[in-house]
Amino acid sequence: MHKRALISVLIFVLLTSFGFSFSLGGGGPSVYYFPGGTFIGGLKNLNLPIVDTAAFESGIITFGGSGYGGFGNFYNGGFGFGGEKEYTVSSDKYMVTIAGGFGTGMRKLDFGNIALSTSLGIGGVDVAIAKKVNENNVGLGNLQDGTLEGYLGANISYLALDIGADFSISFVPMCEIKIGANAIAGYSFDGWLVNGKAMTGIDQEQYRFLLTYNLYGGIAFGF
Repeated sequence: MHKRALISVLIFVLLTSFGFSFSLGGGGPSVYYFPGGTFIGGLKNLNLPIVDTAAFESGIITFGGSGYGGFGNFYNGGFGFGGEKEYTVSSDKYMVTIAGGFGTGMRKLDFGNIALSTSLGIGGVDVAIAKKVNENNVGLGNLQDGTLEGYLGANISYLALDIGADFSISFVPMCEIKIGANAIAGYSFDGWLVNGKAMTGIDQEQYRFLLTYNLYGGIAFGF
């Protein structure tokens, strides 16, 4: 469902790693962790229907990258991520997928080998949930009669804003290790969709607003 988003993330990582590295900036791969549980009160981090808080408290690890380029202490750049994880709820298996990308403006303050950065960005986040059906039905006959193993699901897309901060340290020239966090707030105009059609049987208004965050770590090359 999100193959194009994941491919875009990989292309983004390559461009930031090799493009920004030679123009007063940096870029490289990162690992992003979206915690499970709740963010504020009973609001689920990813606004997922069906998958309850207890099943989701281990969160999702996603992979992606970031890059930036500019002059002085001000830079432009962005980051992207994508990942998925299977959860079991009452013996039923669900696949949860999250992918996104943001363009950002960043202010970076260097203190020798240590740097602090803050950023503000705009972009989008896609979330999907799918139930595994017909497990172990992998025969040609299953394909012909429509009972093949697979996932049946729905997805939701958010237009989102991101506020980020990170801490980085350089051990060797042209290379730094960084850790940080992003707070993401988004709004969905379409709500949950099934093959492009509005999902029924749920209160779509409960899922319009997304409020989530991630923790990340990575390595960057450049400057």
